Amino acid sequence: MTIRSLISVLCLSLASVAVSAQIRILPREKVESVSEPRLSRDSAAFDFDSRHLDAGTMNEDDAPRTFTYRFRNAGDDAIRIKRLVSTCSCASASASRMEIPSGESAEIRVRYNPKGHPGRFERKVFVYTEDSQDPAAVLRLSVHVESGADLSGEWPVQMGTIRLRRSEVTFHGGDRAVEKMRFINIGEKPLQLQCEDAFLPSCLSFRTEPEIVQKGETGEIIISCDPSKGDGREVMKVVLKGLGVPPSRSSITVRLSSVTE
Repeated sequence: MTIRSLISVLCLSLASVAVSAQIRILPREKVESVSEPRLSRDSAAFDFDSRHLDAGTMNEDDAPRTFTYRFRNAGDDAIRIKRLVSTCSCASASASRMEIPSGESAEIRVRYNPKGHPGRFERKVFVYTEDSQDPAAVLRLSVHVESGADLSGEWPVQMGTIRLRRSEVTFHGGDRAVEKMRFINIGEKPLQLQCEDAFLPSCLSFRTEPEIVQKGETGEIIISCDPSKGDGREVMKVVLKGLGVPPSRSSITVRLSSVTE
């Protein structure tokens, strides 16, 4: 092995170590504490008719609706609700009473505003009592919100049968990176969004999540940039296809900047 080859191998090894050192793996307990949090000892006292309600289908232009979670204090002591925390500003929660004696009933009401939130979601409300940092109950609300008539505020950029919040991405610093852009399918059919591979620079790659986006639902355009593959220019275009409009009206602008923000 030549000296030059040995140096190349050492550089690649050091680069691999550096990349590995930057990857942070969250402990399983941390992930579960967000999706399925540990409940406090007061949990057994909350006897809900149902902790999961299905709102069915709403329209983004609909007025807010209120959903009621009824429960009884099945414990021996009074329950004192300290706070209610929602996972989205579109869902606000309130309790009919904050202190519930043993054997008595109460309600938690969740007011859901669909405006600006098209798509299929599950919102959560965490019920905390005064004796614990862990929630005593987790309430779930499933909802499917169809797009309203006016999408220009939330999704200002239209390209045929999709709308986006922006039509331009910038990669800084000359390193490998990924940019995500949300879009909504405003067409009448499920959409498998693709790009014109023949015009895609070799340093860029394109995909969507999910691969197929249903009518009225949202997805993500994911553009990856690897400058080491060459063909990179200061300004490039990713041309989307199948949207029923010419390339000049269905292109995402990609900029490469040598300045790191």
